Amino acid sequence: MLVFLDTEYTGYDRSDVKLISIALVAEDGHREFYAELSDGWREEDCSAFVRREVLPLLDAANVLSSTQLKADLHQWFCAGPRSIRVATDSVIDFQILTNLLTGEWPGNLVIDRYDLRAMIDTGAFHRAVQRYFGPGRHEHHALHDARALRAGWLAYMDARKSCGRGI
Repeated sequence: MLVFLDTEYTGYDRSDVKLISIALVAEDGHREFYAELSDGWREEDCSAFVRREVLPLLDAANVLSSTQLKADLHQWFCAGPRSIRVATDSVIDFQILTNLLTGEWPGNLVIDRYDLRAMIDTGAFHRAVQRYFGPGRHEHHALHDARALRAGWLAYMDARKSCGRGI
């Protein structure tokens, strides 16, 4: 099963990327994980873009310490199906997840990622992602972005089943 991953972090222009929030959405849409990190980053660590576009969207829905986040992530993966592969459009997102799970890698989690970058510029993927965002569903919120990636992937796969029309 694919699990769509998105993270929000302090910014590209920083040499030391620090995680702010993380989300995972299962391919079937039945399982989700979302958490905001309570430690390991400060507002001063964030780029201007992150302060303007990401921080206002944090909702304190599930705020965890780094230690608790690692344990909860491991447990979430272990409670999943026999084989899970992370799908993401970002190498950085996958590196952040890998760092979080170092030493506690779940046995059902495939080591490499499913790279969504090749799909991003296709019409079906792009249109589905854009349709996902709307009132109450903001880009640059990790959970909304992960759900949008799933929507884009589903649309892309549907278009492929239609003999390539609409890709």
